[in-house]
Order: sequence, then structure tokens, then C-alpha cells
Amino acid sequence: MSAPPGVLSTLALPSSAVTNTRVGSGDVLRVTVFGQPDLSAEVGVNDKGILTLPLIGGIEVNGLTTSEISAKVADGLRKGQYLKNPEVSVEVVQLRSQMVSVLGEVSRPGRYPIPGHLSVLELLATAGGLTPQADQTVTLLRRKTDKSNSGESDTRIPIMLGETGATERTPLDVELNVGDVVYVNKKKVFYIHGEVNRPGSYPMEQDMNVMRAIALGGGMTQRASQRRIYINREVPEKGVQEMKAKLADPVLPGDVVYVNESLF
Repeated sequence: MSAPPGVLSTLALPSSAVTNTRVGSGDVLRVTVFGQPDLSAEVGVNDKGILTLPLIGGIEVNGLTTSEISAKVADGLRKGQYLKNPEVSVEVVQLRSQMVSVLGEVSRPGRYPIPGHLSVLELLATAGGLTPQADQTVTLLRRKTDKSNSGESDTRIPIMLGETGATERTPLDVELNVGDVVYVNKKKVFYIHGEVNRPGSYPMEQDMNVMRAIALGGGMTQRASQRRIYINREVPEKGVQEMKAKLADPVLPGDVVYVNESLF
């Protein structure tokens, strides 16, 4: 069941989906010793990276893969002389140490585990895809790795959807790191009102101008005046400014284009 809109969720992958990823604090593992149900357990890794199991006690597992942990558990059982040839399987039940977040205009925003490798495009698909309000730009926020280096800041990587072939764009198959945040921006719009056939809000396009805005608005009515077109624009520190516009003038996100009727 998905979380309500605006509520973040922490989703766990089924153990079958997590193969041989590296383990960290907070992860929950299922350790199975074949033929020995009393020695099998589902346990969590504590904040020091220790996994505590029956008979062999605590073992350091931070940064190890599931296969490496299996070998370590088997070795502990052999050395303790509990079993001669133990067969051990380790699966990740919940992967909490390696999480990424996706926010904004996706169907299921929240935190998701990284099952080995995960790209931006795969994360968007896992989050249920984009909403109808999603923009064609997503932002990958990559946290600085060295917190002691105050001069190193978080990195913002813009990614254009649908334009992966363009050389100046960052490709969508960027591999995610632990702690990454992907934000899907809301679609930028402009507004057109007055003497047009389909007044309302419309999504921004590249190199948008007044002529294109009027075309998207269904063209001008018979009462419209081409010489009485105005743009209302929010200007920082000045508020909304009204300016007379020509057909070739650019339209910016948030602009309100108003086509007045003819005086005669």
C-alpha cells in the first residue's frame, strides 16, 4: 500500500531482490544454517556493525557482502566445533544502511534501498513513475562525502528527461550513491488570458515567446488587438510588473500574457 500524497515512506525490498550487496548498520539479515533451525535467525546489524548470532556471538559484518558473511558464520561454527561442515545462507531482509531518496513529482516519494546498483531512471520507475505535473528536469543532489571539509559543498546535477542523447545533458543512467536525493521538479507553466480562444495555463517550452504562447492558447479572437498585448511578470524585489509585449518577446515561467481587445 503506497503512502498518502506528501508522505514519505521507507520501503524494504524482498530478500530475493537483494543478491550480494554490502551490509551496514541498521540492515536486517536472515541467516539460515541448513539442517539446523535452532541456529538460524533473523537479526539486525547494530550501530557498530556487529551481527549477534546464537552460539558464535557477535561478528563484525560492516561493509561485507552476504556471501562473505556466510563464510564468516560458517567459519565461526567450525571453529567453535558446533558443526563440521556447516552450510550457511545469508539474505538481506531490509536494507536500511544504503538508501536513496526521491522527492517531488513522483507517484510514491520516499526512501528506497540500493540493491547493488541503481540508476536515476530505475529509481524513478521504482517510485511509480512521474506525475502529470512533473517537469522535464530532475535534480540529483549528491551529499559531500567528507563532512570535515567545510569547503566541499553538496553537488547538484541537473538531468533532462527525454534528452539523453544530447551531449550537453547528463545521462539518465547515472548510478546512485548512498544518501543521494533525486528531486523531480514541478512543471513550469505560463498563463495566457484575454482575447484568446483557449485561455489558461500551459507548460513552458524551450525559447517560448509571445507568438508561440498565443498559438498554444488557440490563437486570438476576432476582438483581439495585436498591439495591445501585455506581460505581467514577477520581478525580484519589485513585485509584479506589467510590460507591453511584441510577438517576438520571450515568455518566462510564471508570466501572465494578456491579450486586450481592440479599441475600435
